[in-house]
Amino acid sequence: MTRMTGNYEMLSASEFIKDRLYFATLRSKPRSTANTHYFCIDDELVYENFYADFGPLNLAQLYRYCCKVNKKLKSFSLAKKKIVHYTSLDAQKRANSAYLIGSYAVIYLKKTPEDAYRALVGGTNPPFLPFR
Repeated sequence: MTRMTGNYEMLSASEFIKDRLYFATLRSKPRSTANTHYFCIDDELVYENFYADFGPLNLAQLYRYCCKVNKKLKSFSLAKKKIVHYTSLDAQKRANSAYLIGSYAVIYLKKTPEDAYRALVGGTNPPFLPFR
């Protein structure tokens, strides 16, 4: 199920921290609002491919992502906002983004890998492209 929120279309969303941290796939870049902060790492943390592969991202990039999310969650200016890590429809970037937030959930939120995976694939979320 898709929903219109502002001027962009949200294809899917997964909640990782109730009323606080979300992962979403969007058709276009959203604008942050008084209640929601959006961020994207699609062009910031980029996989350096070896052959025809596209991920997963390396441990240094996972560390940078975790630091970024922790900083946002601890930020005074974002304290009352929902934080949404969004990604595009690009299947490869979407898979790498899901890897990052799923890993964050296991490392920092103490979720089991199964719980993190369930959050990502549950509901109306489209399937992810498998890594090669």
